[in-house]
Amino acid sequence: MSRMILDQPLNTEQPQSLVDLKNQEKDLLYIDVRTPQEFESMHIANSRNMPLPDLPKYLDELRKLSREHSLVFVCRTQNRSQMACDYLGANGFTNCHTLEGGMNGWIALGKPVIKGQHRLSLEGQVRAIAGGMILIGVALGFTVHSGFFLLPAIVGAGLLHAGLTDSCLMGLLLSKLPMNRIGNSPSASGKKGDSV
Repeated sequence: MSRMILDQPLNTEQPQSLVDLKNQEKDLLYIDVRTPQEFESMHIANSRNMPLPDLPKYLDELRKLSREHSLVFVCRTQNRSQMACDYLGANGFTNCHTLEGGMNGWIALGKPVIKGQHRLSLEGQVRAIAGGMILIGVALGFTVHSGFFLLPAIVGAGLLHAGLTDSCLMGLLLSKLPMNRIGNSPSASGKKGDSV
């Protein structure tokens, strides 16, 4: 599996010509592994939404697509897309790449996106819940019983673990909630919204 700096693979030793890159771009298929709500709020034109927790359901479809296209997996920062590539690599896929820098990198370079209704990202939900639990634990620790200070300690340990392992149990659990699984947009086509 390789990482791609937007449209150009990192694993090439010699710089490709502009013609080669343009031809390669036609063969790229962007697979967005974020939640349907994140995808609805902003995505790359003509990308497909296949949320990371549901990826096993898409294996047959991805095998067919990988015969015609190089699959470029997209998420917000590149963490989930790397997990997707690792999973598919373990299942025999050899034509998968991650988008270097994820959507954040794509937007920073001024690449076009389709914008829809803004929704809180999965990472934003994790940070909001973790911050809320810490505040509640500290407040209850000072006002009710000192045992409540254990709550911020547990949340802090969970955040430390997530940072060190680059995986987040809370994020995986939140991705299974109905609000993060069912979107109002046509998640496979990405045609709703305004192009920016």
